[in-house]
Amino acid sequence: MSSALPPDHLKSTGRRGHYHARRAGQSGFLKSEFLKSGFLRGLMKSGLLRGSLALGILVASLGSAQAQPAGSSGHQQIREAVESFIADMHSTSGTGQRIEIVVSSIDPRLPIPACDLPLQTQLGQQSGQQQAAIGRVNVRVECQGSVPWSKYVPALVRVFAPVLMSTRPLARGDLVGAADIELAEADLSTLRQSYLQDSTLAIGMEVKRALPANTVISREALAQPLLVKRGDTVVMSAKSGPVTIRQQGVAMQNGELGAQIPVRNTNSDIVVRAVVTGPGQADVVF
Repeated sequence: MSSALPPDHLKSTGRRGHYHARRAGQSGFLKSEFLKSGFLRGLMKSGLLRGSLALGILVASLGSAQAQPAGSSGHQQIREAVESFIADMHSTSGTGQRIEIVVSSIDPRLPIPACDLPLQTQLGQQSGQQQAAIGRVNVRVECQGSVPWSKYVPALVRVFAPVLMSTRPLARGDLVGAADIELAEADLSTLRQSYLQDSTLAIGMEVKRALPANTVISREALAQPLLVKRGDTVVMSAKSGPVTIRQQGVAMQNGELGAQIPVRNTNSDIVVRAVVTGPGQADVVF
């Protein structure tokens, strides 16, 4: 005696049968493609690998390949190319420098295929830097291989080097002494003015504006000290061959070493041009 099944059961059985048939068709296709691999075909012939297990490995391997970021090797190529390019630009820099390069991360979801030729790199126009890569820069990376592409990559370049810094507060008009300065490491990418590394360029110079302690000494902050001030008595020297004539005069203008200033001869009231050679000293210009 046969028992009638509910219509819902028949409908459900029909769906299940259709689902299994579809899965069987997919499995047959994947298995057929999978067996094209000589290595796996050999394992199956030897009995070391069952068909169902081989199919499971194939599906797992396909899922793993999809999970890996597209063009991950291209991403690594870009990072290495940018770092090498910037490091080479600073390879001829002065001794004692320390360089830190931080390349901005590229979205791992962005597909960048590996380049089959060496990448071409150059500073991008956006960086505004043509002579040296320092601070925030953009590097243009280009692949000219079988699958060409190009990309601008931002990077932060920090260059640390010893520079002259003040050891104490310096007031305007102070003359810099050896004890007033020292060499200390500074981040050159943060400096907005020039810097000095040779103490002989600062010692004896006059401070143009007040400088706090631990401040980088720039060229713009220093000036030659005034050796002659307006109204000072000046000894003028006039040379002609082995003969030197000296007369007194009055400076009509301030002057530092090497400056040419007008000096009035106190005997004749004639104004002559003279070059400051020392405190209260000047050579007449003919």
